[in-house]
Amino acid sequence: MRLSVIKNRLKSCNTGLRTIGGAADLEAAQKGVVVMPGAFLLNLGDDAGPDAEPIGGTDQQIVKTIGVVLCLANKRDAQGEAALDDLEDLRKAVRDTLVGWVPDATTGEPMTFAGGRLQNLDKESRLWWMDEFRIKTYYRSA
Repeated sequence: MRLSVIKNRLKSCNTGLRTIGGAADLEAAQKGVVVMPGAFLLNLGDDAGPDAEPIGGTDQQIVKTIGVVLCLANKRDAQGEAALDDLEDLRKAVRDTLVGWVPDATTGEPMTFAGGRLQNLDKESRLWWMDEFRIKTYYRSA
């Protein structure tokens, strides 16, 4: 599955994100200015299941893990409570957009939420959080 499909899904829905990019955009954002709130998509890996060995071909399950790194400002209050509230709202918007969505019904299943964690709170008072999503797809050959 291409990350561009997920990126387009996030762009087409009202998530409140002002920037949506990929790994190269994330690296640039961490080094400088990013329009916030932002999301950056990463392919975190694929896990392959056993070949189901259908007659005359291959039918193998692949579980792809996608990371959605969220970045937002933590400047509205000294304790960071407003940023945490904003983070929860943003995470919910992204989950509502992705969980249960089937990018390709012919070769996949609905996307699921797999967890999240704090990545960084940097010196520019930006909060970086990554949620992980999984999607089961199938490699089928004749």
